[in-house]
Amino acid sequence: MHLTWCEIDLKALTHNYAQLIMLASHHMTGAAKPFIMPVIKADAYGHGVLDVARVLDGQGCKFFGVSNADEGLLLRQNGFAQKILLFESTLPTDAKNIVTYDLTPTVCTQEMAAALNKEALLQNKEVGIHLKVDTGMGRLGIDEKDIVPFVEFVKKSAPALILEGIYTHFPLADTDKDFTFDQMRRFRDVVYALENRAVTFQYVHAGNSMGLGDYRSDLFNCARPGIMLYGLYPSVHLQKKINLKPVMSVKSRIIFIKSIDKGQGISYGHTFKAKEDMTIAVLPIGYSNGYLRSLSNKGFVLVAGVRCPVIGRVTMDQVMVDITPVGLSGKIPSVGAEAVIIGSQKDGSITADDVAGWAGTISYEMLCSLGSHLPRKIIRSAVPRSKPEKVDEPTLYEDFSNKMG
Repeated sequence: MHLTWCEIDLKALTHNYAQLIMLASHHMTGAAKPFIMPVIKADAYGHGVLDVARVLDGQGCKFFGVSNADEGLLLRQNGFAQKILLFESTLPTDAKNIVTYDLTPTVCTQEMAAALNKEALLQNKEVGIHLKVDTGMGRLGIDEKDIVPFVEFVKKSAPALILEGIYTHFPLADTDKDFTFDQMRRFRDVVYALENRAVTFQYVHAGNSMGLGDYRSDLFNCARPGIMLYGLYPSVHLQKKINLKPVMSVKSRIIFIKSIDKGQGISYGHTFKAKEDMTIAVLPIGYSNGYLRSLSNKGFVLVAGVRCPVIGRVTMDQVMVDITPVGLSGKIPSVGAEAVIIGSQKDGSITADDVAGWAGTISYEMLCSLGSHLPRKIIRSAVPRSKPEKVDEPTLYEDFSNKMG
């Protein structure tokens, strides 16, 4: 029995995937059958990539998005035959594995295109590639002004490469709609400029979770939801458009209870001193388990359904919480009792967004941090193939088609 663990609810994952499929049918108005590419990089945001991939495979998913070749190889070595897009623009030294294991690379440099072409010719294969256009992320990608000559280079010098997909990424979809619409216009211009040169793509995509949830366009036929797959919303107002269920909860057990006198200090540096007599509990979770040190004197956990504050500094593998409020409610916690870090207990709940807010970060970091450091308990693992649940017509969409000018 683990003293601190994550619970991964695969039934909730199935529910979320079905909701995203329905949402995509409203988002990508020009696609007869939109593609969903679930993002399962970073060990599926800490949820366990193999378990997540098995569930998605059972739901008929045909396309995965991961970060790099190592993540793609892990899926191949465990028998997954889906198309796997590598978001990172990899090094030429990865070309052999990419070709051998039929991975789909993002290509942003002529050097990588040449290396892939050379390896594909050696293996007598063709390799589908996706081009990434940088329209404002300022990270990986081909500059807009360079995309046409880049495509001409590939067509002329890399005959074993298939121009399968083209995409961009939204850095401000949740904060600046005007900037995002401008990105979409400029990306549309790139796609149309290539179409005028008889270059078309099977996959055209830009929608991360926020893009899928808040923008509509007839340009795209593929979306890349990440955080919404795991039951969290990139913006609160999206709760009106799609019903999601959190996949991860985090739980611990009380390992020690003691009484503290007024004035006594708690944990390193005595950043907390008791203002009155109190009862505290010790939980076996700390920053080595992914519970961030920035939660010191800021976080809360649930004990018997009551929110109890984290007091003193978070240590490497333990935190102290004030359980005096539990006693005041007439309940007496005991050693071994369950405490909830993220999740629900009785009438109380704490979300990943709550914890992230207290820590001064985002829910993505909390899921990755906790999920990758704690043992996982898979619940509701017998997940039947589900039918998509009805989603109300999303009347709050920003419609790109009407913003083109």
